[in-house]
Amino acid sequence: MNRNKYKISRRALLAISGLFVASLITVGSVEASNAPISEVQVGRYQTVVLQADENQVDLLSSMVELELPEQINTVGQAISYLLDGSGYRLLSAKLAEPYRVLLFALPLPKAQRQLGPLSLRQALELLSGPAFRLVIEPVYRLVTFELVPTSASKDNDACSEN
Repeated sequence: MNRNKYKISRRALLAISGLFVASLITVGSVEASNAPISEVQVGRYQTVVLQADENQVDLLSSMVELELPEQINTVGQAISYLLDGSGYRLLSAKLAEPYRVLLFALPLPKAQRQLGPLSLRQALELLSGPAFRLVIEPVYRLVTFELVPTSASKDNDACSEN
C-alpha cells in the first residue's frame, strides 16, 4: 500500500537526475574557472605552460650584452644608458648621497666599454666598482649608489674630528 504513495514516474526520475547532473557540472565548471590555469593547449599535440619569465619578474636579472657608444665617456653616462628601457631610473641627484657625484664623474674605463653577457644588476655593480654599493628601491623602481664604508674612510673621519 505504501509503495503507491511514493511511486515516482520514470520520466520524473530522469528529469530529477538530469537536473542533479547539470548542477554538478555547473558547480565543477565554477570551481575550475576559479582555479589558476597553468597550461594551455595551443595545438593538437602542443601545450604551453603559463608562467612569467624570470627576467619579467625580476627586471634587474635581465641579461645585457652591449658595446657602449663612443659618446659615452663617464660612468654616470654608462649607468644612465644601461637603465634606459629597463623599467628602473636613477634616484634624483637632490636625494642621492653626495658621493654619487664623484662616481658619476669618473671616466669610463676602456675595459668596461663592452659589457656582458651578464645581468643588469651585475653590470651596474661592475660600473660602480667595489667602493660603491648598488641600492635598489623596488616600490618606485629607483636605483642609486652608496659609498661603502672602509677602515680608511673611518680613519679619515676620526682625523677630521680632532
